[in-house]
Amino acid sequence: MRRALLSLALLFPLSGAAQPAIPGLPGAPGGDSEVLTLKVVTNTAPLVAGTPFKLAVAVEIGTKWHINSHTPKEDYLIPSEIGLPTVAGIAFEPVIYPAHHERKFAFSETPMAVYEGRTLFLVNGKVDASAAPGEVTLPITFDFQACTDQQCMAPTQKTASLTVTVAAAGTPTVPQNAEFFSGMGTTGAAPVDAPLEGQRGEKDPFEGKSMLLILGIVFVSGLALNLTPCVYPLIPITVGFFSRQSQGSTARTFTLASLYVIGMSVTYSALGVFAALSGSLFGVWLQKPIVLVGIAGIVLALAASMFGAFEIQAPEFIRNRAESRKGGLGAFIMGLFVGFVAAPCIGPFVLSLLTYVAQKADPVLGFVLFFTLAMGLGLPYLVLGTASGSLKQLPRSGEWMVVVKKVFGFILVSLAVYFLRPLIPERIYDIALAVPLIVGGVYLLFFEKNGSGIGWFKGVKIALALALLGVGIAFALPERQKPHLAFTPYSDAAVAAAKAAGKPVMIDFYADWCMPCKELDKETFTDPRVIEATGNWVLLKANLTKEGAPEVKELRAKWQVKGVPTILFLGPDGLEKGERLVGFEPPEKFVLRLK
Repeated sequence: MRRALLSLALLFPLSGAAQPAIPGLPGAPGGDSEVLTLKVVTNTAPLVAGTPFKLAVAVEIGTKWHINSHTPKEDYLIPSEIGLPTVAGIAFEPVIYPAHHERKFAFSETPMAVYEGRTLFLVNGKVDASAAPGEVTLPITFDFQACTDQQCMAPTQKTASLTVTVAAAGTPTVPQNAEFFSGMGTTGAAPVDAPLEGQRGEKDPFEGKSMLLILGIVFVSGLALNLTPCVYPLIPITVGFFSRQSQGSTARTFTLASLYVIGMSVTYSALGVFAALSGSLFGVWLQKPIVLVGIAGIVLALAASMFGAFEIQAPEFIRNRAESRKGGLGAFIMGLFVGFVAAPCIGPFVLSLLTYVAQKADPVLGFVLFFTLAMGLGLPYLVLGTASGSLKQLPRSGEWMVVVKKVFGFILVSLAVYFLRPLIPERIYDIALAVPLIVGGVYLLFFEKNGSGIGWFKGVKIALALALLGVGIAFALPERQKPHLAFTPYSDAAVAAAKAAGKPVMIDFYADWCMPCKELDKETFTDPRVIEATGNWVLLKANLTKEGAPEVKELRAKWQVKGVPTILFLGPDGLEKGERLVGFEPPEKFVLRLK
């Protein structure tokens, strides 16, 4: 519910794409190699003192497995990380991680950020000019957590090494392993970090929707943005300017308005294509706390302009250029730069859409979405430029627009908090998001006097105030906790006590980094049917998070637990009964298992 409200309140103001083939890797038949294999190569031999080189870590992930992205969507998930060696005479730049896929698994409510199949991790390096010739071994470590669609293995580390020859400066080199490096920048092995979008598991706002519906949402959003205090006053001024130039000719006014809208569409469509083509860069930027803080600061500045602290206008040279050119060219130039004037109100929405397009990395999608947005923004100009006398029917800007600007100001303050979400604890984030909206609602109801004398606007102001209050309170209230199975920590004594009492036992082996475990807790162990069916059971949880701890190793060995989640069912006699559950299972199947 909260995510839906957030999309409405703030958005407004994996698939398994094939990886390119990596020649030279074995197939991964059986055993541990079925999960993951590594291979390390360089792009040249020998490595020459004073010259740069490239290193690739090729990872082959088994067909039924996936590993977490370098930037997983949940804080508790284990990221995939390459460990580089410290070698005298050789320096490495930070690892270039590939873009992840987003895949929805049986145990996940939202898509997860994962790597699958063949994946390349790339590193730029350089040999010091003073490096001594000879052979050098480069040990590489790879930390990861592997999961199937049902179960997660414990986090682990694999190692691989490569012995290279360092030669004196000026030594000729031979290019090698071109197949590993020729794909740099291509889909599936792009030398970029995965986007931050959805870092805490936020759902794609358009997930599961048809393209026609998505375009409809974007078009209506563009149309609605015309009611913002930055755009609405421009409509009568701009259309009136065109009417005066056309000397009353409807066709001429419509032509000028069309050129104005085309100018808008060029600007916004170019933004969409740029975001898609530089999606990786966009994602990297949005992973940096300083960038998030900077964006939040800009949004707060825009909010201050809504409260009257200052006015934002297009640069003077742009205004002079547009105003000095009458006719079609002038209208087109005005359309190109209208975004500068409208930025305080439409900027946050445009930024949200840019983030979405950057994540998809599809230039055609970026063009179509932003062209559609421009058409929504431009429709009033086309209609009013055609319908004679229609400008007189528009309510004039005045006190009511002052109120609307303040409403946008409060929403923008909450939006600044939204951009800071990855840096704020969840509960503090909810409260910080809610406070500006609640304050705005109270202010409009009891303190804002502007617009009180306008009959048609009184009801609108009350409705806006109540909407702010409602959304704010929804975020402020803690989410209602569902009834949950009452587990107690595992101990041998608890198992023995249950056996003495003649009660069946259910042991849930879990780990904090296990996504299917959390989905069991959230979906299955809160279901009333499961709670009722386990009323006479002794429920125990065994924590296997600390993989290297002696007690964890002992538990795994004693109960023969390989991965988590694993759930064992013991009869009243203390012996294991039936088939143990390995992986996530929905409540309806789990109830049948208990019977």
